[in-house]
Amino acid sequence: MPYPPIVPAELAFSKDHIPWSSIYDDIYHSDEGGEGQVHQVFMAGNGLPERWRDRETFTVAETGFGQGLSFLVTWQAWRADPKRSRQLHFVSVEKHPFRVEDLAVLHQRYPALAELSAALREQWPQLTPGFHRLHLDGGRVTLTLLLGEAITLLNQLDARFDAIYLDGFSPSKNTDIWSTDVLRALWRNSTSDTTLATYTVARSVRDTLTEAGFSARKETGYGSKRLRLAGTVARPPHSRPVYAGKRQALVIGAGMAGCAVAERLAARGWQVKVLDQADAPAQGASGNHVGLMHAHFTRDDNLLARLTRAGSEYTLRHLAGFASASSRPVWGTPGLVQLARTADQALTFRSIAASGEWPAAILRWLEPAEVAQQFNLATDWGAWWFERGAWVQPRSFCEASLARHPDAIQFAGNQFVARLEYVESEWHALGVDGQLLARAPVVVLANAFAAKLLSQAAELPLTASQRSTTLIAEGALPEVRTGISGAGYVTPALGGWHTTGAAPAQAGQETQAEAENVLRSQLLFADCVIAPEQTGATRLCVRPGSADRLPLVGALPLPGLEQGKAHQLFHIRRHPHLYCLLGLGSRGLTFAPLAAELLAAQLNGEPLPVERDLAQAIDPARFLLRALRKGLPWPQQDAQEAEED
Repeated sequence: MPYPPIVPAELAFSKDHIPWSSIYDDIYHSDEGGEGQVHQVFMAGNGLPERWRDRETFTVAETGFGQGLSFLVTWQAWRADPKRSRQLHFVSVEKHPFRVEDLAVLHQRYPALAELSAALREQWPQLTPGFHRLHLDGGRVTLTLLLGEAITLLNQLDARFDAIYLDGFSPSKNTDIWSTDVLRALWRNSTSDTTLATYTVARSVRDTLTEAGFSARKETGYGSKRLRLAGTVARPPHSRPVYAGKRQALVIGAGMAGCAVAERLAARGWQVKVLDQADAPAQGASGNHVGLMHAHFTRDDNLLARLTRAGSEYTLRHLAGFASASSRPVWGTPGLVQLARTADQALTFRSIAASGEWPAAILRWLEPAEVAQQFNLATDWGAWWFERGAWVQPRSFCEASLARHPDAIQFAGNQFVARLEYVESEWHALGVDGQLLARAPVVVLANAFAAKLLSQAAELPLTASQRSTTLIAEGALPEVRTGISGAGYVTPALGGWHTTGAAPAQAGQETQAEAENVLRSQLLFADCVIAPEQTGATRLCVRPGSADRLPLVGALPLPGLEQGKAHQLFHIRRHPHLYCLLGLGSRGLTFAPLAAELLAAQLNGEPLPVERDLAQAIDPARFLLRALRKGLPWPQQDAQEAEED
């Protein structure tokens, strides 16, 4: 496990009725009141609200989310300012977060914040370690919660802070949060204009700030606290360059990947044109009737497991965010049962679920008798139960994504992009006969395996497998209330049809594929027989993937011959402003929204929504870097070598 499990904070109060931590034996805010402390210490100490005015984006970082009061008060002040920045990012780390029901109790003390508190609690994440991205206030406010050890997670953060709230417990009570390592991690995510503020003036804190790269000064304090600290960056760190051109993008591909990234860019004010060779969106793998989504778990909580957990949770919040939109995805969260397929797999499933690492709402083990009783499924070994498992109609997701920002997204069908050329700081998308289809300073390839037809992406180690889905009439199966996964899968019925799959098949093999899909479905249930007249269409589609089962998200590398020596991903030379979101495999519903958010954040210079090692794990240059490190030829490295690396 890369992170230990989360130990939640316990609701408690001091003798003066101030929220109190039994872990650190300290109060969560000063005796004079928490709201005033936020205004007078943290906001005033960082020159707010003046500094966020007329800005495109403003980012606040905080050490110690606590009861969320600093976030709520800052959000309230930002919301009330007519000259506020277009977007507010708030990044906060918390080792011991409160349970959502405890937040409700704590926030009753602040009736002026009731509306904001309710919105926060509605999206409050499962208390699992890692990054959690929440969009609030119609997407104008983004809260990135880092749950776990501060030093571990801040070292995984890629951001640019404008203001820092140093709001941990007293340095004498919680020394870790005031360590040089933590403050240096904050400094690495700062710029020359970053400011900071804190209530403490302890000499140890001032010395540590200086050592970490900040300059601090004493200023008038709040209430009975005579002094506080305010500071700036003494020597700015090196930071990655940020795209500063026109906010116009061309997205090639209108499946889930392309539609998701178009929506995420448009939400940030970009003008986006989406091209697809089909006449309508979602005609490839995203055209399946219904798909299932759930997290993946392993003993060591590896990169794939962490990414699927982050992705599935983000997808659920993202789908819920369409509630007030005129066009909404069709989806549901009835949960999902994943049947163990062998005795050995059952042992693994049982031990992971029983490890105590995960809340029951994330993962639970069911014995065979429970599976049979609750879901009428046939199993000798038992199953995982994902309470937050979901089904989604991919086509409706694509349509809703393109319609969500009608003034910013334009779709053009029957547009096959045969070639890309970079001309005078713009990418030109050309058709088969050389005609100009569209142009933009930024291009995102989201056209699955077809991306390899373009010279700029020809070296990407994408894989493609042909899979099938078959429709089964509602009523042909015993009652299906949840998603079911085993040797095959079955979705709850939508429009009178269950979807089942996904047997491998080539063109012309629809009959064999249908027979295999039906057989897999029958075997999930005891004494189930599906008549031929109870099946509908069988659909074939290409499932794009990668050698290591992780997607490819980020800036495209230049060809291997142009690289020279490279030992880290940041050494790899890239095509100018050419990005990709590819290789989603069978997990498009899990990966697409989070990958799109990551790509949009990279382009906008915003805090990334995932840990640095996860962003690097899906960087499209990772396979090239491995080859360069080993002195292997590129692109001759085959998929098996890349998978075993």
